[in-house]
Amino acid sequence: MFSEILEGFAIKVYNSSKNNLIADDVNVAQNPFTRTIGLLFKKSLTATQGLVIKPCCSIHTFFMQFEIDVLFVNRKNEIIALYEKVKPYRILPIHFKSYYVIELASGSISAKNIQKGDILSQK
Repeated sequence: MFSEILEGFAIKVYNSSKNNLIADDVNVAQNPFTRTIGLLFKKSLTATQGLVIKPCCSIHTFFMQFEIDVLFVNRKNEIIALYEKVKPYRILPIHFKSYYVIELASGSISAKNIQKGDILSQK
């Protein structure tokens, strides 16, 4: 799904399992520089924003200024782990089967009923 994305362009991410939109202003970080920077210089995310980090099997929130929700997704676009309201200065566990991570605004997981096992798509 996310293999053909050009960095710097916003994409829309859908939950195919629930047939709903997760976020429609999602940026992609897939080179070493953008993956390292991530959301560090943002002050917040709106409910429609997010960031795909690819490839990725673990993240930290050092130096961030706000909480985020995090989805770990495998090569089949299946959510294999999720974390709600991750505070700044935290390290999440390594998920070796994760191919990419999606960082969303805090509260997105519960607001959009996102669950482990859901399949994601990009449109």
